[in-house]
Amino acid sequence: MKNLTKPVNFRDLGGLKGKDGRRIRPFSILRSGELVKLSVKDREILAKEYQLKTIVDLRGEKEYSVNPDDDILGTVYHNIDILKKIHETGADLGSLESVRDVHGANFHMNSLYEQMVSNEGAQRGFREFLELLLKQREGAFLFHCFAGKDRTGLAAAIILTILDVSKDDIFTDYLKTNELRREENLRLLGKLKNQGLSDEQCSIVEIALTVNEEYLKTAYQAAEKQYGSFSGYITRALKVTKEEEEELQRRYLIER
Repeated sequence: MKNLTKPVNFRDLGGLKGKDGRRIRPFSILRSGELVKLSVKDREILAKEYQLKTIVDLRGEKEYSVNPDDDILGTVYHNIDILKKIHETGADLGSLESVRDVHGANFHMNSLYEQMVSNEGAQRGFREFLELLLKQREGAFLFHCFAGKDRTGLAAAIILTILDVSKDDIFTDYLKTNELRREENLRLLGKLKNQGLSDEQCSIVEIALTVNEEYLKTAYQAAEKQYGSFSGYITRALKVTKEEEEELQRRYLIER
């Protein structure tokens, strides 16, 4: 399998150990940042080698209208705006633009993860996301947001939990974002410093571009508080039945 130069923060969840020691089927479930500025070769690899069929974009209209996903031959595109679904319930997430210091930025991120689990709008969005995964019959399924870390990170945790991947492996995959985004983050932060942003402002932006174990723990704690466990959240809030769980395990786990 050839390496992709883009998208940023791309990875195949294939190979992770799930239920009964079976592994996630390689080239079947992919996650990344936004699918923009892909080279012709990158698009060809995704279309032909990964056999990409479904793209689920978790970004909002302000994001995808400015930077729409590149066209990839043979794919069907879906948008599920998780943050809009949260706002539609009347919840106020605030914005990082209004944050004044690092403490406020961390508070904002923890609040986002709590809302992505507990908010009914977000729950509807992630249920819709899982229905698309259930409908997948062949080829690869790719999901992403802007940086591929928060909305995408929680979506990955949901899928991996359904496939009975260990919590340790789920967190390891989640934190891999910091390694895979390092070069791009340094480029963006350098550009912002050259534009005159202060060190404090750059630190706030850096929080927005990286993941922290604390944030995903916040999501798990919210699930445990309301539903007893993260698996309970998937069963009760996302309404994943035992039959659906077994179907996803049958389809995406293989003996190695």
